[in-house]
Amino acid sequence: MADNKKILISIPENLLRELDNAVKEEGTNRSDFIRKSIRYYLIEKRKLEIRNKMKAGYLEMSNINKSITEEYSEGDYEDFLSYETKLLGSE
Repeated sequence: MADNKKILISIPENLLRELDNAVKEEGTNRSDFIRKSIRYYLIEKRKLEIRNKMKAGYLEMSNINKSITEEYSEGDYEDFLSYETKLLGSE
């Protein structure tokens, strides 16, 4: 395990009470609890960043797909009208 470094933090008294209650419930100590909390926060933050990038990519692709669909739909409709015109002319 890597060497641990000591840090000093300041937190409001009510948050410290909540921390101590959570530590007691978990059967751990402040340092372990805070380490786990930081890891959890960083993992969740990375997940959110990836999710936001994926969402942006899907939105960008939806616009591209929409324009492709519209482009080909117009051509298909023109082909359909041409076909209908030919059918009507052959009667």
